[in-house]
Amino acid sequence: MAELFKVDFVMGKTDAADYGQVKHSLIDTATDRQITSLSVSADKLQSISNYSREPKRLTFECFPTTWITNNLLSGGNEHERYISHFEVRVYRNNSLFFTGIIDTSQLSLDVSTGVLKFTCYDKIKLVSVFSDLTHYYSLTAGYQPSWILGYFLQDIEQTIPISIPYSNQFSLPTLYISTGNALTIAHVDYNDMLQFPNPPGGWTYSYHNTSWLAPKYGYWVDTISNRVIFLFAFKKIIQATYPNPATTKYQGRYRGRILKFYNNICPVVHEYDEKTGWEDSITALDNAYNELLSFFNDNGISEAQLNSLTSTGSLGDAHYGSSQLVNTWVEADFYGNLMPPRLHPGKSYETLKTEQTDNLKVLQAMLMLYNATLYTHPSGSIIFKNKDSYSSTIIDIADEDVVTFITKRGNQEKPDTTVLDVLAGDTSQLQGLVRSYLMDFYDAKWSIEATIDQLTKYNLSLQGKIRIKSKVYVITKLERNYQSDEYKLKAWLI
Repeated sequence: MAELFKVDFVMGKTDAADYGQVKHSLIDTATDRQITSLSVSADKLQSISNYSREPKRLTFECFPTTWITNNLLSGGNEHERYISHFEVRVYRNNSLFFTGIIDTSQLSLDVSTGVLKFTCYDKIKLVSVFSDLTHYYSLTAGYQPSWILGYFLQDIEQTIPISIPYSNQFSLPTLYISTGNALTIAHVDYNDMLQFPNPPGGWTYSYHNTSWLAPKYGYWVDTISNRVIFLFAFKKIIQATYPNPATTKYQGRYRGRILKFYNNICPVVHEYDEKTGWEDSITALDNAYNELLSFFNDNGISEAQLNSLTSTGSLGDAHYGSSQLVNTWVEADFYGNLMPPRLHPGKSYETLKTEQTDNLKVLQAMLMLYNATLYTHPSGSIIFKNKDSYSSTIIDIADEDVVTFITKRGNQEKPDTTVLDVLAGDTSQLQGLVRSYLMDFYDAKWSIEATIDQLTKYNLSLQGKIRIKSKVYVITKLERNYQSDEYKLKAWLI
């Protein structure tokens, strides 16, 4: 049976009085084919290194009607950046399979034949069209992954009157760091503060009794602000005496470190180091000590907090510990789920200034970090989902419907994790761990390329499971060829 298509042109301008109404339709019948050709690109997951996400594209050709001429080929019925006020819903044999926007910059009328070509995209296209939009990321507790997408789409909706629905089907993945393999996320040396001048030059050196016997270090956990802070403070007073004439002098040595961890293990480091000159009076060092306390106060840490630090701390599934080599160094370490439940994008957390951050860069970083994906439902809703969130149902493909079948070994691909630089704090350690995680996920996967006959017989979808020749695969790319009545797909062996 010949495929019959219908294209509805729907008012997509949300502030229009007729918003949501079907304003015009092209309808195929068995005797009147108003849509002369139609093709749609494949649904596909991003590769390991491509987190910009290619939108789904649909093209069709027709002879322009009076309504099309008046509303699409003339007039001002479009948003900025060549996006029509009218959206399309496309049906095949009365079944909706595409909803999207019309790119008016690609409308093409062949004057010699009178054929008009439309190019339409799903609404993921808007992410790249409005890639220059920025956002002030400032929530102290950070942003849930779905909020990153939601704020970006909301910023687009505030730029043009359009609706961009989305569905959050994402769940936080687990990349567990065991206690036996805890990560060192901070290291503070202090042995230099204990060293006496060498050569002594006739002086005798000792530690004054106002010195601290050991540094103060540990964690301050603010569960309301979703923040873990590692603190280090040390005060050492060196007393120098000279026998003839009898002389006593004092030198103060002070060190402070504040490491505010964002995105679980990405520190923003504040440092204080001071070594005074040799003073005749111990009280002359009081100002230097007060400056150390001021350093902490200026960064929101009171003296009382310094005196009540804990050696461990936790926020959900993120756990922090500490250790030391006496008189040498202290360290902070991390174990638990590396994947943060909330993100801190942008540099405002570091500078404490109102700094705008590119929405697209933040979205790409979020998708890479969590190995997540975006694609669209036929209704037009954008779906946010984990890449390894596969359908539970397995669809069996009959041998006689497998037109072509090629098995390939996956090639190792090294992701460019520098996109994570857009997150607050030093992301270098996080990048290395995520890079290894992604390479392990993709490395050496067996995959297939296949052509499956009969579109109506099988209801295939992205991330769906199929069984071919007794082996189960998950679909990573799916293309529908309506003229040939077949699927072309790529899938991973699982």
